[in-house]
Amino acid sequence: MGMVDLDEIRGEVDSALAGFFDPATLAGGIEPHSDDMIEVIEGFVLTGGKRIRPVLCVLGWLAADPEPRCRAPLIDLAAGLEMFHAAILIHDDVMDRSATRRGRPTVHRVMADLRAGTEQDGEWYGTCAAIVLGDLALAWADKLTCRRLTADQLGRVLPQIAQMRHEVTVGQYLDLQSAGGRSADADLAEMIIRYKTAYYTVYRPLSIGAAAGNASREVTRVLHHYGMPVGKAFQLRDDLLGVFGDPQVTGKPVTDDAREGKHTALITHALTAASPPQAMKLAQLWGKPDITEAEVDTVREILTATGTVRTVEHLITDHHRAALAALDTPHLPTEVADALRTIADQAVERDR
Repeated sequence: MGMVDLDEIRGEVDSALAGFFDPATLAGGIEPHSDDMIEVIEGFVLTGGKRIRPVLCVLGWLAADPEPRCRAPLIDLAAGLEMFHAAILIHDDVMDRSATRRGRPTVHRVMADLRAGTEQDGEWYGTCAAIVLGDLALAWADKLTCRRLTADQLGRVLPQIAQMRHEVTVGQYLDLQSAGGRSADADLAEMIIRYKTAYYTVYRPLSIGAAAGNASREVTRVLHHYGMPVGKAFQLRDDLLGVFGDPQVTGKPVTDDAREGKHTALITHALTAASPPQAMKLAQLWGKPDITEAEVDTVREILTATGTVRTVEHLITDHHRAALAALDTPHLPTEVADALRTIADQAVERDR
């Protein structure tokens, strides 16, 4: 097994996704009236995105089977995870009322604009269309996943995929339910991180790949001990970027997280560490539907003054260290461990 090239994996996944949208392949049973629907999903899936889940899925397989006979089933499985992710994001943007994603209009905005100025209510049409488009992407995820796997592999992989879908959906619900609550419930914030990110973004993609490659119990255990802390570090970095990130880089306005009143570890810590006037101010602003850039500045000042930013940075460092320690094992091929180290570094050091 040679060195694992992460960019090469991303390229292979992108090719599989682009190939899936080839009209000749997709023509099976798709009516001509739905062309715009396909184009919108294609535009969304093929533009931008870090492809972290498919890359981890490939690494999970290579951890179990360093020399797969054929890479095509592996790449399709990984591409299926990216298609599932697109479905989740399309729905997520509706729930969050986000106007932009990856620096472009979100799917419900694109669909609303297609109907703007007609008899039909464009906003409502956009929302309904995004629900349907997300569901279609979900169906396509299954098509991609199952396209080339053997019955044995499917038997091992499908329970893992079902579990991932369960976890991310529960995470979405907890996120939705807790938004705007402005409570200092750190356990709930931790649970949301675990379901929405640690499992969904890092550990499950690894374990889905590992299951397809028929991993040993030891390899699966190592991937778990690595995946959970990396996922937590990834989400904490995300929460910081949600308030302190540069919209030019992140592709999302800094007001989004604050406007929704996201129940993040950042906010629970700040509310616990804040003085009564700071806590009151934070509770007023976090979740304010029309929060301004200037008010987000005030939130930033409180997060910094309460030591929250410093604490979260320390937590990110701790999780990163735990993940690297988990890789210090004879059970993983060296090249895979090296690639996972790189991903852990990227997860904590990124700016988007």
